[in-house]
Amino acid sequence: MPDASEDVRTLLLNRQLRNLFRVVPWYAASNCYTGGGVLLVMWPFLDAAFAWAWFACLGLVHLGWGWHAVRCARRQQRQGEQSLRHADLHASMLWCALCALAAGAGIYLGAPLAASDASRLLLSAYTPGLIATGVLVGITTPLVSFTWLAILTVSACLMVARLDFLAQGMTMTLLCCYAVMLSSALLFASHLFVRRIEAELAADRQRQIVGLLLRDFESKANDWLWESDCGGVLTRPASRLAQMLGLDADLVGKRLDTLFAPHALLALGGEAAMGPAALRKRLGGGRPFSGVVVEAIVDQQPRSWSLSAKPLHAPTGEWIGWRGVGCEVTDARLREAEALVRERKLHHLAHHDPLTGLPNRRAFLEAMEVEREGPHAVAMIDLDNFKTINDSLGHAVGDQVLCAVARRLQQGCRPGDLLARLGGDEFAVLLRGLPATDADAEACARLEHLLDVLRVPEWVNDYRVDVRASIGVSRVVDSAETGELMRQADNALYAAKNEGRDMFRQYSPRMSERLRERLALVSDLALAAHAGQLELDYMPLRAAEDLRVRGYEALLRWRHPVHGRIPPMDFIPVAEESGLIVPIGLWALERACRDALAWAPDTRLAVNVSPIQLASPSLVDSVMDVLQRVGLPADRLELEITESVLARDPAAARAMLQRLRAAGVRIAIDDFGVGYSSMAQLRELPFDSLKLDQSFAAALLQDGARDMTRSIIASVVQLARSMQLTVVAEGVEVQEQLDMLRGLGCTLLQGYLFGKPGPIAALMAEVAESERA
Repeated sequence: MPDASEDVRTLLLNRQLRNLFRVVPWYAASNCYTGGGVLLVMWPFLDAAFAWAWFACLGLVHLGWGWHAVRCARRQQRQGEQSLRHADLHASMLWCALCALAAGAGIYLGAPLAASDASRLLLSAYTPGLIATGVLVGITTPLVSFTWLAILTVSACLMVARLDFLAQGMTMTLLCCYAVMLSSALLFASHLFVRRIEAELAADRQRQIVGLLLRDFESKANDWLWESDCGGVLTRPASRLAQMLGLDADLVGKRLDTLFAPHALLALGGEAAMGPAALRKRLGGGRPFSGVVVEAIVDQQPRSWSLSAKPLHAPTGEWIGWRGVGCEVTDARLREAEALVRERKLHHLAHHDPLTGLPNRRAFLEAMEVEREGPHAVAMIDLDNFKTINDSLGHAVGDQVLCAVARRLQQGCRPGDLLARLGGDEFAVLLRGLPATDADAEACARLEHLLDVLRVPEWVNDYRVDVRASIGVSRVVDSAETGELMRQADNALYAAKNEGRDMFRQYSPRMSERLRERLALVSDLALAAHAGQLELDYMPLRAAEDLRVRGYEALLRWRHPVHGRIPPMDFIPVAEESGLIVPIGLWALERACRDALAWAPDTRLAVNVSPIQLASPSLVDSVMDVLQRVGLPADRLELEITESVLARDPAAARAMLQRLRAAGVRIAIDDFGVGYSSMAQLRELPFDSLKLDQSFAAALLQDGARDMTRSIIASVVQLARSMQLTVVAEGVEVQEQLDMLRGLGCTLLQGYLFGKPGPIAALMAEVAESERA
């Protein structure tokens, strides 16, 4: 071991000498015994004085070698394994040399005196045996063995040379070969001994490292080792386990499964091996196991460990217990629990409406896909005039209304029915459990109950909100495609809205035909302007004091080549829903401006602007482009907008109206008094005129409402005058209305009393005739 440290070399030397000193006393005694036997056989041929002197010398040197070996061995026992030194080795070599010289001298001197065959045979057997046994005695200390081998081999060769026989040379050669073979065997055995010592030292170091790591592991890590019998009773628990669980330090004799919580603390799902019950099952199986999760409350917090173990077996192969490790998995399981919560939350968000908490469209469609048990029906629910609530009271109030509607619908639905919010103010109900014999009647009864539930007024932020709904239901069937059911219910809903709202309608094939007609109407309307089918009628605006025409309001008309004249109430909503109102509105604006060029310079033109148009960012640029191309002064144009437009986005509406007003265009608020606009809007927004809704003029003819209506109109007129606004009264149809509105101070009047709307040429002719008259 040339690269070993001094301590390792000292340890190797002590191991060599310890093995040597254990054998030397017995070998010394053996040599004295065998030497006495040879002397006894040779006694007849020897001089008695010489024989006793030789035997005494042989005994003394062997006794000295044995005494030295015993003394060193006892010192090693007293002082420790590394108490022997090289001096002890050299002393042993000296005693070995003396013993070898004594034995070799006897062989050299006694061999020629052997006069019998028995004595010569004995010497020939004794000499190789003496050489070989000496070498074996010092096999762990090659220096001692070589000393013995060298002296006795030389003595034997000298003895052979002294004898007179023919095979002397061959015998000496054999002795030398014998010595070489013994030397080789001695070196090989010594090498194996050194390698064994080296392996033992390496194993000792490994055990020390492992022990150190285990002690450090058990004292510092969150993981712990354990051993138990076959039933799980602890035989060697880690002290770390008791510290973590806050239990007594001595856990020997306690069942491992009783140390943990009997019920799951973190419900993750999908964990097959979980809790003490799973641990007891694994402990009784006798096979290696891993991944058994156990939990406990430590410092008021849940902690988790994953247990793994292998069975222990006796040398006979008998199963005697378990040895395992508990690994801390708290953080990993907490992260998994958080991920599971996030996943469930995401799944809930993906399948539920965040505002009302109801299932969303995706969840509703998935439920319809798997609905195959018995007759069922699909109902589509859409709130009536919800857009007005949103535009007038704001989206926050609208959201509260939606939540209130969702609660009411949930209360009105039968157990088993699925209620969902599809989006906006649209809900859907999957009616389940309908009777097979009278399913249609049952579905109608349920839907009528839902309508009754919604008809109760709702109070939101001190506002009384009347919630109504239209419902369309598909025909009850045992099974049908989801898309077809939804389409049928949507067609029925559209029919309910067109027929007056606040009702439900069942689907019929005729509804699909109507829808196709509506789609055809949209298609025809898209081509109407280019085909010359759109026309403008004008209704005059007359001064209240002298009934002279002060302006005209342009009214859009559609003369269909197949269906004839289509009322605006039929195609304007279609145009707004389809977005066609934007290009049609620009066409009407340009056509009206061109017609206005033929009027008197002080005659104003009033054009209605749809909420869809006002929501377009390019409206101002489009209006100014039309005025510039046509050449009409901006102050002759008055754009009429409704109150609902102002409530939708006041900031955007204010900015757009201010730009139009700055360009010289007049702004009028149309149908004033039927919306939710506030007085603050009249103060902040740049209006020039107020157009009272025709319902005010109609109320003047009603006995019960006349006085209140007169008071309201008078207040509005007084307010308008203070704000320097023109008041226009719509719906004047009889002379009585004219007299009252004129007396209340309205500036301009409009209505069928002065004639129905018509083409501009006819109206201009009537005006000219009236002026001549």
